Amino acid sequence: MHYGCGMSVAQAAPPHVTVLFRHRRRPPALHVGVIGAIFVGVSAFAMSSHVWQAVAVLAALALIALGWLGRERLWIEDQLITPTSAVIVHPDGDTFSLDFDCMARVAKRRNAIAFIRDDGAELQFNRNPHGKKIKRVLAEAAPGLSWVDEVDLACDT
Repeated sequence: MHYGCGMSVAQAAPPHVTVLFRHRRRPPALHVGVIGAIFVGVSAFAMSSHVWQAVAVLAALALIALGWLGRERLWIEDQLITPTSAVIVHPDGDTFSLDFDCMARVAKRRNAIAFIRDDGAELQFNRNPHGKKIKRVLAEAAPGLSWVDEVDLACDT
């Protein structure tokens, strides 16, 4: 940032934010690697050349290793709860947040937790298996917030 009188000021770092809950949502890279390895491993038995069988087995092991590395390195979003808000942070830096002051309720759905604002807008933590832990954290951070367990009536259970 540059001011008119020739003084250069460095951009101030954002204040440290306390995170009460974090879930890093990841793509199913390991699942894809294992399924690909099974496919390549089974097809190795159909090959007539022993050299190609060995190559297929090595390729299957490489697929599992790539799946494992992808599981550790790749992520889709961070789902955070701070003392004042629910936040989603994407790897490219996009941040979406919803303050507890504006929230009407929190709904636990089958595989997601939806933070619902007064006007009906939602911020969803998709594919989040930590409903009970989030409920405990929210009871401490925002005790006035109502929690609703929504059940899908079209569910066949």
